[in-house]
Amino acid sequence: MIRWVARGLAVVVAGGLAAGALLAASVAPLPEVAAEPPSAVVQPAESRQLRVCPGPLLSLADDAASAAIARSVGAPDLSVAADPETATIEQVPLDAPENAGAAADGGPVAVSAEPGAVLAGMLAGAQSQTAATESLRGFAAASCVEPASDSWLLAGATDVGRSGLVLLANPGEVASTVDLRVVGETGPVDAPSGLGIVVPPGSQRVVSLAGLAPSVRTPVVHVTSTGAPIAAALQHSVVLGLEPAGVELSTPVAPPATRQVVPGVVVTDDRGVAPDEDHADGDDFPALRLFAPDDAEASAVVEIRDDAGSAVSEIDVTLAPGQVTDLPLGTLDPGSYTVVVDADAPVVAAARSTLLGEGEDPILADLAWSVATGALLDRAAVAVPDGPGASIVLANPDGEAVAATVTIGGGERTVTVPAGGAASVAVQGGDRLILDGVEGLHAAVAFEGDGGIASIPIAPPGPLDSPVRVFPQ
Repeated sequence: MIRWVARGLAVVVAGGLAAGALLAASVAPLPEVAAEPPSAVVQPAESRQLRVCPGPLLSLADDAASAAIARSVGAPDLSVAADPETATIEQVPLDAPENAGAAADGGPVAVSAEPGAVLAGMLAGAQSQTAATESLRGFAAASCVEPASDSWLLAGATDVGRSGLVLLANPGEVASTVDLRVVGETGPVDAPSGLGIVVPPGSQRVVSLAGLAPSVRTPVVHVTSTGAPIAAALQHSVVLGLEPAGVELSTPVAPPATRQVVPGVVVTDDRGVAPDEDHADGDDFPALRLFAPDDAEASAVVEIRDDAGSAVSEIDVTLAPGQVTDLPLGTLDPGSYTVVVDADAPVVAAARSTLLGEGEDPILADLAWSVATGALLDRAAVAVPDGPGASIVLANPDGEAVAATVTIGGGERTVTVPAGGAASVAVQGGDRLILDGVEGLHAAVAFEGDGGIASIPIAPPGPLDSPVRVFPQ
């Protein structure tokens, strides 16, 4: 009996020791073994810097015998800026076979500099043009953009009196195959003719937005390409009755993100539409176009800030899955505003501004699209084309004031951009600006004057010259 009791106690003790060991193993930290894979950061050889300007404004149906043929209505004014200013800049016109007036007015222009001739990201171009014909009237301005394989265009409409043209320029040496996918207020538009568009090297294709998506009030165009990257733009024009009533050239917005910043939204009068208005049709009031590319409902807070950084309005909006929303911005005092969008899912955004004519019951005279922009790097070059009442707007969405330096024609000026606010500097057509100390800011060139309104985004350079980490296989 004693032997069996001793054996039982031994088993109990051994079990307790085992349980204690297991408990200690589960609580005590285990030794970690990690191996860092060998890699190297490679700085690519500096590439040729390239910007593409969209070319002249185009009109359709000027000739009843060739209603589907586009014809330019004059040549735009082109301005280029670079650092150093003495760098050799090449301007190469691209073919525009679908523009019947290209021989006289020209087409898109590729602005480029040889590797090493211009500091990284310090090449800029912009164009502007005033139209006064039976079908187009107004002032339009656009930046010269870097070609990309994926971009978003937020502008225009194709309902009664509105028309749009998608301009696709290929400055490369190989053909590009482009897909245009359009989404509107009711969801994606079935447009098979927008797929597989071949843009030959060194040329431009013109695609009617109404041909892809007729009777759409809030189109968003997603442009993707294989082969050569594409410089895309969208021309939006309005005709009310028989009178032309505004035109604008809009370039791509910042890529989808949970925060979007639209700088330099100009409000010209206090006639607006309430954000909760269910039937806000037309173009004659400020509005924000929003779209969430993910096929799910998204919630966003839209904050409208004045130059001092105060929120003059805050709007909560729910974005339906796969549908575009045009959100009226309400009644605002005339001035310049920054629109900040914070969402719980990635969104793209652009704001529409309007200029009404004179008289007791004025109608639309011109319109502009201010697009969401990416945050700038520490330095940027800005080209200013001719236009009425031009100013560069620096917006600071963050919580600390920023002291930026603006150099115009050799003269420096320090500009303090308040936390959450914005600062403007008046400029003239032909000015070439160098911005220093602007990291994290957002910028645009805004135009407002007699008979014209427009906006040019100042975008950071693309990632083509960024360092790459390489892992051996």
